[in-house]
Amino acid sequence: MIKGVVKIGGALGNNPQPLLKDLAGRFKEGERWILVHGASATMDLLCRSIGIEPRYVTSPSGYRSRFVGDVEMSLFESAALSVTARTCFSLCRLGVPAAACDPVSERIIEAVTKKYLREKVQNRVKILRGNRSGTIRNVRTELILDLAERGFLPVIPPLAADLETFEAVNVDGDRAAAFIASAVGAEVLILLSNVPGLMQDPSDPDSVIRQVEGDEFETASEVAQGNMKRKVLACREALDGGVELSIISDSRVDNPLTAALTGGGTRLCKARSTGIAV
Repeated sequence: MIKGVVKIGGALGNNPQPLLKDLAGRFKEGERWILVHGASATMDLLCRSIGIEPRYVTSPSGYRSRFVGDVEMSLFESAALSVTARTCFSLCRLGVPAAACDPVSERIIEAVTKKYLREKVQNRVKILRGNRSGTIRNVRTELILDLAERGFLPVIPPLAADLETFEAVNVDGDRAAAFIASAVGAEVLILLSNVPGLMQDPSDPDSVIRQVEGDEFETASEVAQGNMKRKVLACREALDGGVELSIISDSRVDNPLTAALTGGGTRLCKARSTGIAV
């Protein structure tokens, strides 16, 4: 039984080491987890090292995305897999048998390529073509579950294989984690980032909204800004897929996984009572 899927953000300000230590301790006690990670900071550094400025766009509905063309896709795949390798190395040093998964070559995550993005600029909407980002359509669980059953901790980057061409596409890491959590029947989805949770006022860390229930998701989505908007969407998708509880919490605290499970961050659920044990 998979206890949960935890996703650590890849942006600057996220320190994965506290999570990896916490995860290692819980794994050694018998809990089975799947780790999904981001790669934003590594990708930005790689792009700038060859003179490409990262481009982020905001859709008319308020969702923020990275524009990924052909050149950027090659860089993103390298960046994402390098983070996977470093993460597995760190876990192995902590005594955890981590397994690096390649969602493209192993066809773990399958997606439909969004060939263009819509960008809202002031009061106009621009169409950006040549995009290599994907919308997830399927997660194949055989390899993930086999690794978990054999005592490994799967580590998965935000990549997918296009359903038609089998080429690599970039996918949102939060939504990838949500799809994986639903597909493997996980009890809980935890999204860790460089903020304390969903905040009523993004400039006030004390304004964290502690709980969001089913009929409050529309309001939560309206409150969420920037990347937080997609995290709320991912949590809702996980719950719709059968996951009992989703949590958005802080990656920067000591023992961030345990902190999230014991009341930290924002808990999102369909009903107030959950059966999640800590």
